[in-house]
Amino acid sequence: MTIFDKIMDLRYHKQPKLKEIKKALLFRQTQYKEIIDQNKRVHDNNKLNLIEQERWNRQLFHPLLNQKKIKNARVVVFGCGGIGSNALMGLIYSGVQNFKIIDFDSIALSNLNRQTLYIPRDVKFVKSIKAKERLLQINPEARVKAYNIELDYPLNLNLLNSEKRDYTQNIAKIDKLIKWGDYIINAVDYKGAPYLINDLCVKNQKPYYWGGVNHFLGEIYSFYPHLNTPCLRCIFGQTDFIKGIPFLRYREKKDRFKGINLGSTVIATGTFISELIVHDICEIKNVAHGCYFIFDSYNLEILKIPLDVDAECECQKFN
Repeated sequence: MTIFDKIMDLRYHKQPKLKEIKKALLFRQTQYKEIIDQNKRVHDNNKLNLIEQERWNRQLFHPLLNQKKIKNARVVVFGCGGIGSNALMGLIYSGVQNFKIIDFDSIALSNLNRQTLYIPRDVKFVKSIKAKERLLQINPEARVKAYNIELDYPLNLNLLNSEKRDYTQNIAKIDKLIKWGDYIINAVDYKGAPYLINDLCVKNQKPYYWGGVNHFLGEIYSFYPHLNTPCLRCIFGQTDFIKGIPFLRYREKKDRFKGINLGSTVIATGTFISELIVHDICEIKNVAHGCYFIFDSYNLEILKIPLDVDAECECQKFN
């Protein structure tokens, strides 16, 4: 009997079913290290300076994590609200150091139940500026650029069928930001903004991650071009933004109706996205691509739903 078996027997001797499941899960995780070049991972991690090695000590010895790759990854985040805030927190605490963050909104008191980058004294300040300040407080070595840009998709334009000369000045700026990034977070839910990011990521063949929360349900999916996964149009179509309806919001902001969500559900959903991105940075086998995740925080369940690519979707011509 191995030491591992003895520990499992001692810890879970009263719960044999739990013991067997836990053993199987831990054993499966130890096998994953075979997919990572351990010599390369150790060589890269040894290039970190002494302060970095001390700060990320708990991650350096994980056989799947390459801290140098995490450090050098470039992440663009559209939307510094509930999903964006918590994805950023997960990434900055994991060691990502290169960010470009985009938002046009100001912080409201009602944001503070879920938008963990902000505190009460930040109310009425611009989100992107305060988000940058907080990220640099967490890691002063990070390189963060903040942009106060409102995203909108002109109704008379289809980016998937357009040349760059047709781009507005605003869209050209956003296109440049996406080109810079290695990983894109789509955390906006108003007007045609999600489709704008979707289409530019499809054209630039950039992976992006989308998340939203409705009541007790956190919803997540990721687009990864090299694996021919479905894009946002494959999943939702495009009628929302064509009709001028805010995507994934019940009413316009000016209405009294407020979106209903539990702060901890939003935090978990944003953190889940940061976990997916770290997996992709480190090239860990990721079973998430091509699937739609629903985190049901009421029943404490995670549903994983495979998605089909729409063969007629315009995204297919870029594969």
